[in-house]
Amino acid sequence: MIHEFASAIVWKGRTPFRRSTSITNEDPGLNMVLIRLNQAMVGLLPLLFASLFLAAQTPSFAAEITPLAEKVSHRLSYMKDVAGYKAQNHLPIEDLAQEAKVLESAKSEAEKLGLDPGTVGPFIVAQINAAKAVEYRYLADWLAQPEAGWQPRSLDRVRQDIAQLSKDILQQVAQDLKSGPFTPSERPNFFKAVHEHNLKEADKQQLFSALLAIRLAK
Repeated sequence: MIHEFASAIVWKGRTPFRRSTSITNEDPGLNMVLIRLNQAMVGLLPLLFASLFLAAQTPSFAAEITPLAEKVSHRLSYMKDVAGYKAQNHLPIEDLAQEAKVLESAKSEAEKLGLDPGTVGPFIVAQINAAKAVEYRYLADWLAQPEAGWQPRSLDRVRQDIAQLSKDILQQVAQDLKSGPFTPSERPNFFKAVHEHNLKEADKQQLFSALLAIRLAK
């Protein structure tokens, strides 16, 4: 019959070992099981400490990708003004000449920043497509319920702000890539930071997938 069982972790030098004290009258088999259990626990301690150490040393990507994601989100926030101006002036949402201008300007800027223009192109296209999707959704909203008491800003002024943000985004991309490529694990933080009205999950996925492919120039 077991009358008492007590166990404690004892440190000797830098090596922990588990010592158990067992007082039994009639079950040596149980004593052996307890000894083996304690030995197994001691063997797991180094793995536990190593896991804790690695967890402490693993960098958090939230602080790295969030500033970039916020800039992408800020750029998309201008699409309400763009859509409103186009609606008031009976202009089409899609402007292929303007899109080509934006793409070429971005590739040129990317090259100056040490980015591979070929890998930047799809990311710029993804931003353009997301912007158009947001604009179309605003038009659909206004067809159902016009927004009273709001006036869009001048398209020329808005495009100047967008152009500056586009440069800021690429600068942030170049800065972030110096610490290593973007990884799928950063997706939740990117999705959380890019949260503009009328932007869908599918739009965010296209943006993030294109972002993952960007590389520094060789």
